[in-house]
Amino acid sequence: MPNGAKRNATRRAKPLYRSAKISDYRFRKVLWHFVRDHTATEAARATGLSVNSAAAIFRKLRGYFTEAGLFVDYYTMGDMDAPENENLEFERRLLEFHFSRIGEKRGLAAPPDGPDYHFAESCWRFDYQVLRDQRPSDAVYAMMLVHLLEIIRLCGPVGGKPTNRKVGLMAKLRQMDQRILWLERNGPAFRGDGRRAALREIVES
Repeated sequence: MPNGAKRNATRRAKPLYRSAKISDYRFRKVLWHFVRDHTATEAARATGLSVNSAAAIFRKLRGYFTEAGLFVDYYTMGDMDAPENENLEFERRLLEFHFSRIGEKRGLAAPPDGPDYHFAESCWRFDYQVLRDQRPSDAVYAMMLVHLLEIIRLCGPVGGKPTNRKVGLMAKLRQMDQRILWLERNGPAFRGDGRRAALREIVES
């Protein structure tokens, strides 16, 4: 079999999205709009899909990454219970960020039961917003896209139940290290020796 045919067979064997009608190329375009936090209408207009199809992919992405352990509701982790001032300030900023980003979107109400995928998504996005606050750049969005694609390739196509969850969680830790190193190199607020030492301590712990 020619090398080109082998590569094509490999791509078909490991799709990013479980669908006979949507190619990996188009799915990646939708994923890019998801990374940019665009609406389903904006994603549909740019990709040629119907609004319903784009919205369905967005819903599957939220569910998939939550089930894979990438999107996590911080309240379910027990990290927000302590009354320390730092935790309270973090919580205030996170909630402001969450309600700001969903304020202009429709259909993002929390479910009556089960995980709140939208808040879990906001928690994930907030970690990258810290990077953008330090240095606004499309490179942060590119990093987000790479990180999402890494989880999909490790845990299986979107539209199915994530597999290899432990491997995906290890990738999540590596991605956190990458964000911390980015802050150390690019964040003006983290250029002091004390702040850099604190970041290194997080990476090493």
